[in-house]
Amino acid sequence: MVNTKNLVKIFKLFSVEARIRIVQALKRRAMCVTEMTSQLGISQEATSQHLRVLRDAGIVWFQKRGFHVYYSLDKHNMAFIHKTISALFEPSNKQRKFRKAI
Repeated sequence: MVNTKNLVKIFKLFSVEARIRIVQALKRRAMCVTEMTSQLGISQEATSQHLRVLRDAGIVWFQKRGFHVYYSLDKHNMAFIHKTISALFEPSNKQRKFRKAI
């Protein structure tokens, strides 16, 4: 059974297009804010704010390299989110039995 409170938090987190675009960009490789800003066409301030929200939720983590901070996805938490959302849309046992009967 999916915890509905966690699911609501996940959907709220990804209800902002910019956050989805940031996650998609970070799926390819780690990036600093400047790279994301130019790649996504979002202001540096907005990018930083969205990264803070994603960091607080455990979606991204950061590593300081010299003067730059590089962000990347937390693969463990992303796998959990994917599994949680997938479970929501997975048919129940009743639905599976009904489909087999048809």
